Amino acid sequence: MISYFYRSVREEQLAKLPKFRTGAWVYAENPTEDELAHLTSKFKLDVDLLKDALDPDEIPRIEVEDDIVYMYMRYSYRRGDVVETDPVLLAVGPNFVASISRRALPDVERLQTNKQLFTTQRAKLLLLLLRHLVLSYETNVNYLNRQIRGVRARLNISTVNNRDFVQFVVIEDALNSFLAELVPANLLLQTLLSGRYKLTFYEEDKDLIEDLVQTTRQLNETSRASLHTIVNIREAYSNIMTNNLNRRVELLTSLTVVLTLPTIVFSLWGVNVPVPGKENPHAFVYLIVSTLLVMGVILYWLYRKRWL
Repeated sequence: MISYFYRSVREEQLAKLPKFRTGAWVYAENPTEDELAHLTSKFKLDVDLLKDALDPDEIPRIEVEDDIVYMYMRYSYRRGDVVETDPVLLAVGPNFVASISRRALPDVERLQTNKQLFTTQRAKLLLLLLRHLVLSYETNVNYLNRQIRGVRARLNISTVNNRDFVQFVVIEDALNSFLAELVPANLLLQTLLSGRYKLTFYEEDKDLIEDLVQTTRQLNETSRASLHTIVNIREAYSNIMTNNLNRRVELLTSLTVVLTLPTIVFSLWGVNVPVPGKENPHAFVYLIVSTLLVMGVILYWLYRKRWL
């Protein structure tokens, strides 16, 4: 699907156009082969570079071909409770800015209502799109951190289960993806500041780029800290479970020692040979009481040794 949006400084809001006009934002979502061919013929975009935008493993990078700047970025989105990422191509030509992606950009409606979005200002539109993509990571990093805190709050001795640790694996995988993508994204943004490309940035634009560079760095550090937290929690509860298992083994071993005494005593008195007290009518009671007393002494001794 290809849509055209236009807004100049004279318009109060973004308008969707039936066809392209100079200064419009070309929004391509999951384009077909025919639509890719249309983008190639209409805007002189390289078809191979366009197809790279549909590669789910494409990483952030920047290329220039025939006065058109091709900027590959990634954005983060949620599908249910799972956080995933996807590529998007931002192509800046002499009279247009195009975004090509496999799926709808996250919160694209909110972006389209941004009061600062003017499609005729190519550099400004590019920076707003980049900012929107970076903020998608920030939103989902915060979401993953809330999930980590939620799982950590549930992880106690009575509620440890495999689902919690599986959730940690899913979160860890998402954070590792963020790190792999935010590092080249940070380098891409720094490249924009170098002025190597034919894009005119005013001072306020450069300030925005610097803010985005700083934001991506902070997101990198936050992702690393979250990964470190996951590892610490996993190791801590692994140690807790090992310690609990050891305590249970100690308890069962101690009870086995205690129960061994009456087993031995009653086994000896049950053999078919003369035994002490066989003529005493109260011998069984004495035997029971004395055995229980000895068991009580052993239990008390084990308790004092903190083996129970």
